[in-house]
Order: sequence, then structure tokens, then C-alpha cells
Amino acid sequence: MRRILPFLMLLGVAACGLPQTRWEKPGVDEKATAADLVACRHAASQEAFATYPFPYGSPFFGYRRFGSFGYYEENRFYAESRLANFCMRNKGYELVTVKPPQTTAPAPEK
Repeated sequence: MRRILPFLMLLGVAACGLPQTRWEKPGVDEKATAADLVACRHAASQEAFATYPFPYGSPFFGYRRFGSFGYYEENRFYAESRLANFCMRNKGYELVTVKPPQTTAPAPEK
């Protein structure tokens, strides 16, 4: 546990530094963008599950499919992400990086 905790803390701090992104399309408000994103994620989830189905069976007696449970879950996660991004791009959206607001120090008083 002592070896894992520093690694997890480092991973958490590194994740804070990732830039935020959002989908944008000229002339479309946030509500319509959110609705399109939900529709794309739902369609991507269904397609990814059809491609990488849940391995049926029991973990105690072995799954009925080749590979391990993690294989299906990991591939399904990445496939779902790629399919949702593909769907949003086909609808005309572009993934843009959100720039943090610039903070300036107040001018010193004279």
C-alpha cells in the first residue's frame, strides 16, 4: 500500500493539469449540444457493447468467451469513446480546448 499511494497521488495531481475540452458548433446553443452529445454517447454505447459484449458465465468457473473480463471492458471503453467522437464530428461539431481565464495582479497603488 505504501508503494501504491504515492503513485496514485501523482496520478491525481497529473490529471488536474489536463486541459478542459468541449464540443462547439457555430450557431448551436449549449442545450442542443448537450442533447446531441447524449444521443451520440447512447448510440456509441450500444455499438460498442455489440462489438465487445459482456463475457457471460461465472468468474469462478471461467467465462464462456476467450480473453479476460478486463479485455472486453477496456476495449469497449475505448471503442465507445472513439464512436462518440466520430458521431459528434459527423454532426459538424469540433472539439476545442477551453482556455482558462487570465488573472492579472492588481496594479500597485502609488
